[in-house]
Amino acid sequence: MKKSLIPAVTQALAVLSVVLPGGCTKELTERPPSRRPLVVYMALDNNLRGEFSSRLAALRAGWRPGMELWVYADTPEGASLGRMDSTPEGVALRTVERYGEENSASGATLERVLRTVWRLCPSDGYGLLFFSHATGWLPAGTLGHPSGSRSVGSDHGSEIELESFSAALPEGMPLDYVVFECCLMAGAEVMLELQGRTPWVLASSAEVVAPGFRPLYESGLEVLTERTRPVPELLAAFGQSYMSHVEGLSGEYRSATLSLIRTSSMPALAEAVRRVTRGFADEEGRDTPPAGLQHFDRPGAYGDRPAAARFYDLEAYVEACLADPDAEAAFRGALADAVVWRDATERFLGGDGSPYKGFDIGRHSGLTLYVPRGEFPALNETYRRTAWWQATREEVY
Repeated sequence: MKKSLIPAVTQALAVLSVVLPGGCTKELTERPPSRRPLVVYMALDNNLRGEFSSRLAALRAGWRPGMELWVYADTPEGASLGRMDSTPEGVALRTVERYGEENSASGATLERVLRTVWRLCPSDGYGLLFFSHATGWLPAGTLGHPSGSRSVGSDHGSEIELESFSAALPEGMPLDYVVFECCLMAGAEVMLELQGRTPWVLASSAEVVAPGFRPLYESGLEVLTERTRPVPELLAAFGQSYMSHVEGLSGEYRSATLSLIRTSSMPALAEAVRRVTRGFADEEGRDTPPAGLQHFDRPGAYGDRPAAARFYDLEAYVEACLADPDAEAAFRGALADAVVWRDATERFLGGDGSPYKGFDIGRHSGLTLYVPRGEFPALNETYRRTAWWQATREEVY
């Protein structure tokens, strides 16, 4: 737990709300914004703290008049929410609320930020770009310790549980999409949990190699805030731009996976998986997943012992567990409906045998899943409590 720099009562009184001139805070009671408001949430009170200045500069470079760009950033110097605006000195982030030291890896904090933007900037649609560390549905404590709670975001050892992250997306707030600029978030477990909270998610099956999406901010904010085209078309365009950028890099930096998922299709996909595998009927008898399956993490690269993969390609694993060929066509149709766009480089961090424990990418369905294995009894037990496990293992009639 972080030690507060000032007493709690004083800190509460120190929260500052500033009504900004023009824009949402004044005009949107009369008309909606011409562009989709975008909330950039940066949980940087960790080893990503050095990213703040460069990311803020990139966001300033990408801002255009008419954009509603709201930025929450938590650094070791404190947390604040700001709105990008034009000033006599140039584009600047005007502070709307200042919070001091707080835990940004908290569902309550995320919900407060989103509700504040919702209140100050009414709109019929919003976007959220979430930047921090993440381990998909996996336990807190990064990939090195397979026990605990599912985590998204990091702040001095605190991490948001996946369920808490989903619950923090305010019910009734028209959140058109979430873009995860985080590692390992394109899990079927994650997407089913987010179903009903946001219709579209852009995420990576593998890790996101620094500097991530930052080089795209200057041009990509136009895409993420546009309202004239359908949301999936815009997110696919943003994703394609990122992949084109990565394809132009060399060496280990030429590494990326990205997919666009329709979360409303996840329940049907879970049912299709359950039927085609007959609930993974023989899985409980296995101690080790079938050999050669495509994975998207780097076992042994995180200080994890035992070193074993935990993020497998969903389609590849379902094929290995195929039990009802008559249901295969329905499964592939459900997968295509859920993953509407995907792309990946041929290898990740140098590929198989690299010193970075990289891997070749021969399969990329756009969704990953965990496979229970004997080395991780505690993790297996945690996994059995996920909505995805329950949806795909119930008896098929």
